[in-house]
Amino acid sequence: MLIVSRQESLSMLLSAADQIAFDRVSQCRPQWTGMCRVNEVLPDQSKRLLHAGPPFKLIDTIPAPVMNSLCVGAVWEGWAETNDQAKQMILQGEICVEPAQDHSIVVPLAGVVSPSMQLMVVADANNPGARKYSVLNEGMVHCTRLGKLDPELQAHLSWLNSSLSGWITTGLTQPIDLLPVIAAALADGDDCHGRTIAGSALIAAQLKQANTGTIPTDVNEFMDGAMAFALNLWMAASSLMMSAAEAVEGASLITKAAGNGYEFGVQVAAKPGHWITMPAPEIKGAVEEVHAGLNALGAIGDSAVVDFIGLGGQVLNSAPASYEGLKAYLPEDALGRPDKALTGMLSGFGSRPAMTSARQVVENQAGPMVLLGMIESRGEAGRIGGGVVDVPAEFFRHVLNEAGL
Repeated sequence: MLIVSRQESLSMLLSAADQIAFDRVSQCRPQWTGMCRVNEVLPDQSKRLLHAGPPFKLIDTIPAPVMNSLCVGAVWEGWAETNDQAKQMILQGEICVEPAQDHSIVVPLAGVVSPSMQLMVVADANNPGARKYSVLNEGMVHCTRLGKLDPELQAHLSWLNSSLSGWITTGLTQPIDLLPVIAAALADGDDCHGRTIAGSALIAAQLKQANTGTIPTDVNEFMDGAMAFALNLWMAASSLMMSAAEAVEGASLITKAAGNGYEFGVQVAAKPGHWITMPAPEIKGAVEEVHAGLNALGAIGDSAVVDFIGLGGQVLNSAPASYEGLKAYLPEDALGRPDKALTGMLSGFGSRPAMTSARQVVENQAGPMVLLGMIESRGEAGRIGGGVVDVPAEFFRHVLNEAGL
């Protein structure tokens, strides 16, 4: 009987191109190096707002929660006085709306990115010119990612992008290596998407230790309560690592993945810059009792990159709390998905499998699972639960065909 090791089984379906692409990913060393404003990354001064996921082909397909957050961003920038005025400007094309990932930025769920916002800069220590950016995590209460017209959001956004970002900048005098923190968080039971408690505590501790002065009370309380703070860093790190595979001819590794609530899309290494989409799949999960009867949007958020690189839904075998909370909604082979959808072992993730390969998904007829918050579709209730998207294998056949692979 032929005995094949797990490492060998993960690599048996690799093409030479996929191997080259994966090797480039494995050489990436993401670091949180600092903060910058969006308008330093996109300096053209246009009225532009960024959202998660692939582009909206028609303006009237923008879901209500995403439109709400776009309006909040426009008002915060001072382009409009009211949300209604902002919506009209968006519908009339006076404010353009584009995917954040097309500009090397990631944003969770129904969140928005606007020019005056602060970004966390994540760069490759082995290739400092390679960078990705993420908005700051907004905490657990007043969040554009929830897609609600929260009257307290304007003040909270101003605080995030001044007081909090200023405190972070003061303390972030040395880069923070993110792979060791991710590995430690995984070892402590995080999945690094649906559960980010350990990772957020580790990041908060490093920031507090680096700031030698007295920590402002509001900052201290925020960091202690921001249980998802690390997620935005994990998103940027995942996006950076995935992008290392871009432009390898013939490679089928997925380099971008996200939903906008209307469509879900990916980009593949062999065809960078080209979104391949499908209708946004349903998020299967429990709706909280207080929100019984409400409906959630389909898959939404750039945080899908975390799962596609091999975290989130692909590490449930080492994240028992996440698994127990979701097991009623998981496919029978959930714990075996990493071996079916992912490409090879990544030492930076504690020697876990990493990088979704469209070829491997099609061959094994099993796609990656994505852990996502469920955002109420009318834009009124915000997050109504959490669940999982089992991205269908047939979609990846379409990806291969459209990419000419």
